[in-house]
Amino acid sequence: AEKKDFSTKFKTLFTGKRPFRKRLLLALGPSLALSFTLLFFGPLDLSYISRDYVTYSALDILPTAAMITGAAFLMLLLASVLPGGKLHAFMISVYSGISLAMYIQGAFLNPDLGSLDGQTINWPSFSTAMAVNLVIWLLILLIPHMIHYFSVRTWRHFVMIVSAALILMQAVSLTGKLIDQAKLDRSRHNSLYLSTENMLKVGSENNIAVFLLDTTSESDLTKMTEKYPDRLSLFHDFTRYTNANTHYMYTVPSLVNLLTGETWDCENESIRTYMNQAWQSEKTKAFYQTLTKEGYERNFYMLLAEAASDPAVLQGIFSNLKSSGKDFTINRTALLKLYKLSCYRYFPLTMKPFFVIYTTDISNLISAQDAMNSEWDFITRMNEGPLSRGDSRNTFSFYYLAGTHKPYRINDRGQLIHSDLEPGFNTNYADMEDQLAGFFYLIENYIRQLKEMDLYDNTGIIILADHGDNSNKAADHQPIYLVKMPGEKHDEMTLRTDPITIQDRFIPDIMAMLKQEINRDNTTEPAEHWSQAYAYDEAYPPLQGARFNVMREFRYSGDGDELTKKWLNDDYITIPMKDSFY
Repeated sequence: AEKKDFSTKFKTLFTGKRPFRKRLLLALGPSLALSFTLLFFGPLDLSYISRDYVTYSALDILPTAAMITGAAFLMLLLASVLPGGKLHAFMISVYSGISLAMYIQGAFLNPDLGSLDGQTINWPSFSTAMAVNLVIWLLILLIPHMIHYFSVRTWRHFVMIVSAALILMQAVSLTGKLIDQAKLDRSRHNSLYLSTENMLKVGSENNIAVFLLDTTSESDLTKMTEKYPDRLSLFHDFTRYTNANTHYMYTVPSLVNLLTGETWDCENESIRTYMNQAWQSEKTKAFYQTLTKEGYERNFYMLLAEAASDPAVLQGIFSNLKSSGKDFTINRTALLKLYKLSCYRYFPLTMKPFFVIYTTDISNLISAQDAMNSEWDFITRMNEGPLSRGDSRNTFSFYYLAGTHKPYRINDRGQLIHSDLEPGFNTNYADMEDQLAGFFYLIENYIRQLKEMDLYDNTGIIILADHGDNSNKAADHQPIYLVKMPGEKHDEMTLRTDPITIQDRFIPDIMAMLKQEINRDNTTEPAEHWSQAYAYDEAYPPLQGARFNVMREFRYSGDGDELTKKWLNDDYITIPMKDSFY
């Protein structure tokens, strides 16, 4: 009897009185609400929100998101319809509870955590908030089950009304945003991208090659040479500045400042406005017009989102800026990270510490076949094929490389050890010294091939960083700066300790190369240097979605040791920001 009773109860998990048609009608709403929120509304809404930081449109991924959502919807629907009885009711309750909890989390419960770099957020301080958030989740998840326990009829009405309301609210919101996105697309050039077609092609007469190694400080270079004493042996014709400063301690806006010479008025100007207008200043136009008049093709191999929020402003400046039209591919890795970002938005606070996502992780989601996708592209190309002469007589090539920015993924021979950032930002596959030695190995190979092609003497080369180590106050904030002018030759590398600022030095050095002159005094350095670092100051209002809200400006004379002392003694001027890239 007991055996029969157990068998009867077990069957009630899978069989019930409700026919398949009614189970199907009831499961439609909860299945669609769950898949629609997480897989359709989430990614498209995030793409719209990030429209100033990515170079594609939310409308570009709409068909793909619709297909993924449709497939997930069918799977959820079948999983909840095929079984009858208690299991069917349980699945419907789970779908409804999760959908409702995700919506409430995304709309009301998420604290402003800023950038998702996985390092700067003090997660232990959120332990109470995590516990409260988890309790709220558990209560929301229990609501459908409790209603079902007391009244099946009320439960049916509840799951249908909640599902319809969630879908309707998000659909109305998304429709308005997509209409706005369509208007924006007509005024912007989302199909523009940087082509890597000529990445390893050089001019037949004169060349200028710039290698920017992200985050690489002067002490990093010293540590690398201690481990690999011969790694700079081929760089004997260079002059190395060991006392270099940067105006900004982060890539944005340091990179734009470097390439345009224009500084950012962070208190009165948004970062996106600055990034666009800097390229349109008379000083910037004059510099790139000079390169053009001298017959230089100007190819930039960097992440487009870090150069301008509207790539149209780069037309006429970047020779390798192309339009893909509708001939593009969707990067599956970037798409998965966009969905991961959607999960981050809707999941409980307790799960957020496990997410590490950068804007650049999703900025290359839509791209042409030959598009620049990451700062690792140069490594792949250099290991695949040699340099060759292009169609241009003169070429200016700017290569943005990972340098000593984590994660460390290449060995000392310039070989990529791990091709994907997963499982996280903090996962290193090599030492810092190995990675930096690997980049110098690739640049060394580049130089060696220029010599074989009899182009080395007529080539100007700059190796620099956009900023130094910004991991903490006591770190070495001084970036590397090495220069070889065309025709420059000496038996060993020249070391110079006079203070320079890379953004003030870069364009004058390029202009000196155009004149084919070796001139070490082509710019006058001010008596006092300044450098700005992002920070958060509770005395100023927080910026929506940003990790920082102020700039700390350090003014100093002398060398980097004085800058470090200023940092450690909190001797700075605080400047509130209008907005932030980070």
